[in-house]
Parts: sequence; C-alpha cells; structure tokens
Amino acid sequence: MNALPFQEMRLKEKGELGLFRQQLSMNKGWKFYDGELADFSYDAIHREHYAQPQWIKSGNHGVSKWGYDDSDWQEVQIPHDFVSSRGQFAEHSPASLGSLVKGRGWYRKAFQLTKEDDGLCLSLEFDGVYRNCSVWLNGHFIGRHLSGYASFSFDITDVACYEGPNVVAVYVDASENEGWWYEGGGIYRDVRLVKTASLHIPQWGTFVQTELHTDYSSALITIQTEIQYSDEDAVSLELCSAIYDPNQQQVGAVSSSAVIEGEGLITLTQSITLENPLLWSITTPQLYTLHSRLSTGGQVVDIYKTIFGIREVRFDNDQGFLLNGDAVKLKGVCCHEDHAGVGVAVPKAVNEYRMLRLKEMGCNAYRSSHNPPNPAIVEACDRLGIVMIDEIRHTDTSEEALNQMSRLIRRDRNHPSIILWSLGNEEMNIQGRPRGVRILNRLQRLAHKLDPTRKCTYGMNAQWLTMTDFHELNGFHIDVHGFNYMMLRNKHAYKDFRAKYPGQGLLGTENASTLSTRGLYTEEQSSVPLHVAEHALPRIIWSNPDREGIVSAYGETYPVWGARPEEAWQAAAEEDYVAGLFVWTGFDYRGETIPYEWPSVVSRFGIMDLCGFAKDIYYYYQARWTDEPVLHLFPHWTWQGREGDIIDVWSYSNLEDVELFLNGRSLGKQPVPVYGPVKWQVPYEAGRLTACGWQQGKLVKETVVRTASEPLRLDLSTSRAELSANDEDVCIVQVAVKDQAGVFVPDADQEVSFTLEGPGIILGTGNGNPLSHEQDKTPQRRLYHGLCQVLVQVKGAAGIIKLKAQSPGLEAAQLVIQIHQADPLLPFVAVIDKEQATRNSSMQRDAADGGL
Repeated sequence: MNALPFQEMRLKEKGELGLFRQQLSMNKGWKFYDGELADFSYDAIHREHYAQPQWIKSGNHGVSKWGYDDSDWQEVQIPHDFVSSRGQFAEHSPASLGSLVKGRGWYRKAFQLTKEDDGLCLSLEFDGVYRNCSVWLNGHFIGRHLSGYASFSFDITDVACYEGPNVVAVYVDASENEGWWYEGGGIYRDVRLVKTASLHIPQWGTFVQTELHTDYSSALITIQTEIQYSDEDAVSLELCSAIYDPNQQQVGAVSSSAVIEGEGLITLTQSITLENPLLWSITTPQLYTLHSRLSTGGQVVDIYKTIFGIREVRFDNDQGFLLNGDAVKLKGVCCHEDHAGVGVAVPKAVNEYRMLRLKEMGCNAYRSSHNPPNPAIVEACDRLGIVMIDEIRHTDTSEEALNQMSRLIRRDRNHPSIILWSLGNEEMNIQGRPRGVRILNRLQRLAHKLDPTRKCTYGMNAQWLTMTDFHELNGFHIDVHGFNYMMLRNKHAYKDFRAKYPGQGLLGTENASTLSTRGLYTEEQSSVPLHVAEHALPRIIWSNPDREGIVSAYGETYPVWGARPEEAWQAAAEEDYVAGLFVWTGFDYRGETIPYEWPSVVSRFGIMDLCGFAKDIYYYYQARWTDEPVLHLFPHWTWQGREGDIIDVWSYSNLEDVELFLNGRSLGKQPVPVYGPVKWQVPYEAGRLTACGWQQGKLVKETVVRTASEPLRLDLSTSRAELSANDEDVCIVQVAVKDQAGVFVPDADQEVSFTLEGPGIILGTGNGNPLSHEQDKTPQRRLYHGLCQVLVQVKGAAGIIKLKAQSPGLEAAQLVIQIHQADPLLPFVAVIDKEQATRNSSMQRDAADGGL
C-alpha cells in the first residue's frame, strides 16, 4: 500500500499569511475488509503468541502501521455503508432491520504529512460511524466511540508521523443495533483531518446568539468563542470577530484581547449590533457568516467560520409556532436517513435532493428521527428554509448519554433551522414514571445550559395526557409538549389536553403512519408468497374492506395508533394552539415492514418511496400545504383485460370543484372536501381520463391520464445535468418507460442495465419496490411500476459523462452529464438547480398521470 499525499487543495484563506488552519477531506483512498481479522501482524516482543498483542506495548497495533498487507482489501470511498453495499438479505435477519445481514469490518487509510506540520495540532473528525468503533493510528490506540449517530473527533498530534507515511485504521462493530429500523454499518458520514496552530479555536468552539429588537429594526449578536492553547508559556492574543451578510459584505466587527497563562481553554464574549438585519425565514433563508480571526504577535494563526441566521422563534400557547412574529403552521415530516442505492451513506447531493422533494411538497419542517442527523441535512435545512427538531438517540443521564447530547447541541446550536431540541422518543420504560421525571428534568436543564436560546420537546406516545399529568404533578414541565399520534385515534385528544392545560401549547411530533405503496392499486405480485405478519394483524386497520390485505397506493391502511392523511392533518390544522405536525414518514426506509413479513424488506410509511419517487399521497399533502393549484388524478388508466370493471378514481386537489371526463364524457363535477379526496367509481374503458379543476367558476387546471400501449423506449431524466469535479458530487437519474406516443407505461417491470463513459461511476441503483432483494451496487435494476433510479457520482477531472440505459425489446436511452472543474478553495455544497428540480419532478408527476 502506497501513502499518497492529499490531492485536495488546502483550505487556506487567499492572501492570509501565517494562517495555520487547514481542513482536508479524508473521504477518499480507504481500503475496507469485510469481517474480522485473524492476523494483526504486530511487532513481536516475546516468543509467545498473544491473542491481543495490540494492547501489550504502545504502538503495537499492526493493522494501523505502515507495511501491513491490505492488497486484497476493497477500495472504497466515504461515505460508505458496508451492510447495504454487501446486500446480503436473509430471512433469519430481523425484518424490522431490513433483513440485511449485519457484521463487522475494518477500514484503513494511508496519508502523508510534512515537516511543516510538526508543531501543529492535528485532529481526525468523524461525522458518524455506525457503530461501536475503535480508531488506531500508526500502531497507537486513539479512542473508541459507541454511538452510531453522534459526531466525534480524536487528537492525533502526539502519535502522527511527520516525515513518513501515516496509517489510520478503524474497526467497526455493526452487529448490534441502536434503533428498530435499518441502520447500516461503517463510516457512513464524512471524515476530515484538521490542522491548527497550538493557539486555535476548537471544534464547535463558537456560539452565536441573536436577539432581535421588538420592531426587528436591529439585532444584538452575542458571540462566545472558546480559545484552546496547547503550549506551556503564556501567550497574548487578539480575537477579531467579523460578520458578513448573505452577499459576503462585512457588516460588523469587534476585537478583544486576552492572555492565556499556559495550556488550557478560555472563553471570550463579544457583542455586535446590526442595523436592519436580513432575517432567516422559511421563505427567505438569509444566512450570515462569522469570521473569527485569532492573532498573536500581529500574526493571524486561525480563522474559524460559523454560519448563522438571525430570526426569532417562539412557541405561543394560543397561536402555536411563531417565526419572526408570524404564526406558521409546522407542516413537517419525520425521516430516517436511508436512500436507494446507498443505504445510510447518503451523499450531500442526495440529501439536498431529498430536501428539495420535501420542500416542493410544501413541507417546512423536519424531525431527525430518532437520532442526531447528518450535518449535511442540517446545512441543507439552513439553506432551503426548513425548520428542524434535532433529536438525541439515548434518553438517559449516563456519562456517555450526556456526552452525546452535549456534542449534538454544541455542533448544531448555531444553525438557524434548529427550533427545538428533542429529549427522546416514546421511551415507554420511563415516561410517566419517577425515574423518567428525573432523567428528563436533567436533560432539559443540560440543554438550557448549553443553549439558552431554544426550548425542548419530547415525543410522548400512548396515553400521553395521563403521563403529562404525572409529569406535572412530579415536577417535570417540558418546554413544548410533543405528542405522538392521537392516543389510539381519540379525535378529541388535543382538545382534552387544551381543556386541562389551557396555558400550554403542543405539537404533533409524530403523526399519521399511513401505509401505502407507490403505483400499487390491486394485489401485490411476488415470486415469494407475501403474508401479513400474524403479530401485526391486531394492530392494522384496513379501512376499505374491498382492499383488505393490500397496502395500496390509496393510503387506506394504517396501524391502530395511526390515521389517514386527512385525519392527521385536520387535527393539527383546525386549532391554532397546535403548532403543527410531523408525519411519519417523508420517505420509505429499510426495515419496519409492517404489516408484512419476509420477503418484504422496506417500510411503506413514506410519502415518497425509497428513491424519492412520489406516492399518490404526496399530492394530498402538496394540495394542503401549498398555495399553488394542485390537481392530481389517480390511478393510472392502463387496465387491459379489465374493460367494464369498476375502477376507484380519486383526485387530490386544493381547488373548489373537480369535474371528471372519460373520453370526453362528463362523469360529474364534485366539490373538493376540506380535508379529503374527491372520489368516483368509473367503469374502465381505454382512452383518456381528464380532471378539470375549477375555482370561483373558472377552469384553473387540467390533468390527464391516458391508456398506455406497448412499451417502446426507455426515458432518462435528471434534476442535475451539471456536476462539480470534486469526486463527491452526485446526480439522481430517473428511468421510465414510454410507449410510441410518449405515454408512461405504469406496469413496466423490465430489467434495465446501465453503462457509463467518462469521469464518473454508477454509485447505486434502486426502484422503490418494498420486496426487492436486488443489490444496491449492481449496474442494473428492474423497473417497479414503470420506474427505477440510478445514482451517478463524479470521479476524476472535468469532462462529460454519458450514461446509457438498455433493456431487451426497448429502445435504449442516453443522458449526457457535464462535469465542471471544482473550486479547490471552497468546501463542497451540493447546489441543485431548483427550477430544473421542479421540471424533473413534473416529469415524474406526468409519468404518474399517464404521460401528459
């Protein structure tokens, strides 16, 4: 194995002399070994053989030393989910975890430092490793980290090699699970090497608090900055904090001086008043940047940048959630981090794609369920104007649990999108009990100490009103009551709470849990018999007896604690004091296959499937959550062999009336219910089904679904046809089948093969099929109800990528993707063309509506 110097440009400020901070991506150049290692190739110090020689002497861990033979290891790039990449499904593996076989593995990477790095402080930063990992460098044990979700870092200054190669090795034990959903395994979030001077601002070392004047004409910015010093002698320093507006114009600055007597940490507090600040909001997410310049002896030794926003968040007992003084109903979703083709190793660009899909639906809020999120998700919410509930994984007060919570809050407290800290979710063993009161009280106190600017919530389930009584009587008062579901479909639950606690507001932290399957309107087709799990039967409501046992796209099925979309939204929408709701879930995810057992491997709770393809209920929420005219008509109108059969036809719309036509004949105009769909029963005949939406007597919108003929050709489309040559950027390509007239073929299920030319790779494929056992990393995928997806990642220099899709009996399709040279001085941010994203989403909507 050869040690290669970093190919990434050092992130230095242009023109700044003496600046030491360098942040380098460590995502490339890893080797991976799947399983346990029998031989550690340690330095022999005795003749005897020892089972764990790495612990006998310092620097004795052979896997993390130069010269270890890893020639048969797999080359991988971070983020990496080895469980998803391996793709080994097994009936004996729990369906709740996606039936994928878990395991253990090793990662190894060589890198080079220079003589100039000697004397600097070096640290390795991990955004997330699942889970229970041990990190070694140059034979030395660096540290262990248990959580699969919390970010962490290790100081490697003392054991680094400055005149030769360095090797880092990470052992990952993903055999256990923290949650009850698919969690993957491996180094599935970004890794960085950070170099600083001995005098520097540590990781997450700034805290920016903003306080708006009552008329919002000015804002007081209070800045707390930690300064770390690792030498023995006293040092004088100057901290200059400068604020730059969204146009990168300096709008305020302040300087302070201090002396650190020796090795240690100090905190400086400064304040700046900004006149006429640009406010961060859902519609105008304005972002400021704090540049913290640290100098000593007239020389700049560190610049630390902090992105923040200026906004006022308040939860009112009567008006619900207020943002900058305006009442905003939270239209939110809960999400696990899991996507087709990549598992939990979701790249930045894919996270951005997912957030834009939610935003287009009208979603304005996101709950990280049920764990600390990928930092890329928080950053995307900041940029796009989506507010967030940030949630811890473990509701406990052990040293480990408190440390995880502290790191989460310190990491994310400058992000304007974060509006609440969640102290946990459905902790049935402790909620409503004395030890739960003690634990929640301590966690809330810690959150207030670390961040006095935000309130806390907790997602309580079951008989949450009774448990609230217990909490209140025993000294625990949560800042904002978070209630999951409606206490077994009690439609008066919120009103009952309001009558008992009129001075306290509430939030629906988890709602609906509606089950649906994209494109499925009749019986499921499966080569392996699909059974409803016996243990699930008492917990499932089939609201339409005609489709009992079928989790169809109509969204008529839900667990006893859940509800149909219209029921969940009505409960939150009708009362101002209810701040809003968070629907379970925005996307399907692996695991929790309720109500089915094997061979089902993916949940059906999502408003979108695992690829981000919209289900029909996506348009229900879009109709209720946006002001743009929405008129969605379903199902498809390709039912050969069923002529004369009655087909349930539904429309989701926010217009006043919808009239349905079949081949030009009116089937009647109906008023749109306040919360529900418009419904017809239509005898099938091939041709053209048309919905006309009326508002105040005027025809506003028309939607058509057509009968498809024989499939003729493949069709490729993407929201991003231009990428950045940084070895990280990704575009998501939709694959559909069209007939001779360009009509989408909704029952196409052919296998599609992909080939690629140019500086890129096929990162993964998917189709959203909850029963699919196809592997994520293979360059082919079977269509599911006419659609599949391929993820393309850039590799190497700028140029052109040509992606070709082929399937026997169909005309092939090709897509050209432009790769532009990346700016090496800028960190990578996936910026998706919102207009093109909207156009691409419209393509999928047209496909679902029959190829208009």
